[in-house]
Amino acid sequence: MTQTQDIKKQVDGLAQRMPYAPRPVVKRMQDHLRDGGTIARGTAVALNEFYGLLAQAGLAPGQVTEQIYRDAARSRTRFRYLIAGLRKFAPKVPLAPSISVKQSWDRWLNETYNKKEPIAELTRRIGLPPEDWPASWQAGLPALDRSVRPYGDRLRPLAERTKRKVISAVGLIARARRWAMDRGVHVSDQPSEELFEAFLHYLEEERNVSYGTARDYLESALMFFLRAGLLDDESFGVLCHLISMLHAEANDRDPSKWARLTEFRKRFTLADVLHLAMAASETANDLAGNSAEAFNFRQKGMIYALLVNTGDRQGDLREYRIGDHLVRDDELGWCHGIRQNKTKRKKEIDALWPGTSELIDQHILGDRPEWMLKARLAEVDGLNLLTLSDRTVNPGYINRRLATDFRIHGHLVRTLIADLIRRARPDALWALQQMLGHSNRFSQRVYRADFDESRSVQQIDALYEKIDPIT
Repeated sequence: MTQTQDIKKQVDGLAQRMPYAPRPVVKRMQDHLRDGGTIARGTAVALNEFYGLLAQAGLAPGQVTEQIYRDAARSRTRFRYLIAGLRKFAPKVPLAPSISVKQSWDRWLNETYNKKEPIAELTRRIGLPPEDWPASWQAGLPALDRSVRPYGDRLRPLAERTKRKVISAVGLIARARRWAMDRGVHVSDQPSEELFEAFLHYLEEERNVSYGTARDYLESALMFFLRAGLLDDESFGVLCHLISMLHAEANDRDPSKWARLTEFRKRFTLADVLHLAMAASETANDLAGNSAEAFNFRQKGMIYALLVNTGDRQGDLREYRIGDHLVRDDELGWCHGIRQNKTKRKKEIDALWPGTSELIDQHILGDRPEWMLKARLAEVDGLNLLTLSDRTVNPGYINRRLATDFRIHGHLVRTLIADLIRRARPDALWALQQMLGHSNRFSQRVYRADFDESRSVQQIDALYEKIDPIT
């Protein structure tokens, strides 16, 4: 059999082997073979079964669900053939519903082939272990693992990583107390100015840590002693005052920080943040819809747009819940209803910019068709906006992305954004124009913003007079 005859046989055989596949899909595969391309052996079978499952469920390809992908992926190899075939020959079929299926097979792969014997870590503990702490401190340890209300307000259980940091810091304070007593200085085990001053003296004499590190230790100590119910008004005030002083001192003693800030201000504009948000979303469109990379790019674009649009604290943004903190209105788009964690005051923002709403929609839809938005919103109602699950990203998640893109510590970015929104009127107007799009009349109806602390500029109509239409 000649090569030409062999190709013809493969082409003719596809239609017989794929009775459930749409004709356009089969034709693309046949054309691919005629052009000299190759198709992996299991691709036709995987695609045919996939379309067969859709037919049984009475669903169009654009309505594909996670369960269809799960049923079609009886093995990891079959799943890989299916996704590769869809990307090449049926690119309009959304892959986003298969994200959890891909994650399941990835976990299986890691658990099966990447098992490693646990390596015994050499302890680098400097502080005293909990069994050597004062009895009152030991009694407070269980409070780290549960919700407690020692002073009325609910304190949530600590994450495992945070818990380890807290125990390490408190162990160091216990070490400092023993160090002082070995030198003839009696220090009570009750949290007090005497205990914390002894700790800071120990750090200065024995550890040679920075002001920032000392502040972090005391912040961890605050978490522990609050949950343990060991602080009174006086000791609480002393601890907070010391943390504040160390924080100010750490900032003043870091000359490179101010150099970075100065350089950052020279090259940083709101345009940079918004352009990066839009570019991230566009990059996601070129990636597989079920890939972590596509999800992360869409997520980043949405985060950056929200930071500029609302100026929210990153801690608040991490906690956004769909249908609670952000609600989608059919006319206005996404509306902001967050109450800030720090101040407990509700933001005076109604509808978000249409550009921001569009990026939120894209994040929720993934590569699904736009007409599925209503059904998709019902699926994710009540879930965390960033993860589209019950999970909340860790506290440093947003900071790391900002630091990577802007080469400056993430905590500084929100301050600079807020400063630009308040002071850099031309840039703020540009940002408004970029996110509102072409129709100022529509924008006047859907959005009211506060670009300055002054009440005199709260009304958005005054801004439109200074904005040239985008052409």
